[in-house]
Amino acid sequence: MNGVPYSNRETTLSLLPGAVVGRWLADNADAVSGLLLDLGAGNQPFKVWYSGLAEKCVSVDVTPAPGLDVLSLAAPLPFRSAAFDTVLCTQVLEHVHDAEAVVSEIARILKPGGRVIITIPFLYPTHEAPFDFWRITHLGLRSVLTRHGLEVDTVAAQGGPGLLVSHYMIAGFAQLVMLIAKRLGRFGPLVDNRLVRALIATPQDLVRTRLSYRLTPASRAASLGYMAVARKPE
Repeated sequence: MNGVPYSNRETTLSLLPGAVVGRWLADNADAVSGLLLDLGAGNQPFKVWYSGLAEKCVSVDVTPAPGLDVLSLAAPLPFRSAAFDTVLCTQVLEHVHDAEAVVSEIARILKPGGRVIITIPFLYPTHEAPFDFWRITHLGLRSVLTRHGLEVDTVAAQGGPGLLVSHYMIAGFAQLVMLIAKRLGRFGPLVDNRLVRALIATPQDLVRTRLSYRLTPASRAASLGYMAVARKPE
């Protein structure tokens, strides 16, 4: 599937953040080519998208997960220099102690002319604690890429203030539903069931194609995160 890699309704009830990232990835599909490294792949949520675009894919993460090709820290990476045409790095930099070292490694393993597709959170809750260390602005993202010799093609936002507020409202309501279901024990399915999940997901499905990732004055000030495509000079 080479279309929009939307979030899976079975694994999350807050679909809008993933929808805006998915639309941006789909619109930048031409950045994917040749040999691709999915860096910090986790459960590889975007594999169904990029596997149809790249000639070959390698997935790496520090934590074991089904389907990973390599277990490794993000810096240093166990690959030769100029090995990859594309590096996909989604929501990873916040989980490493030294983001500078990771970007340096990305620049090293990219072929001349190769591109990195990268996303980072900004106004987003602490997650995967205790391994959540940093938040970076769109200015910081551009800066760290250029410091390591990469040329930034585009920077985008994971929505603006509207999406930010909507996400927290939906996520908060979903967490309340899950909490009530847990407290009810064996009666939990009365509130956590397909009907309730559909009621939460359907309004999001109706607007997900209208979400904007443009870097506007509003989204520069307040966004769930930022995204960039950068190129290694030839």
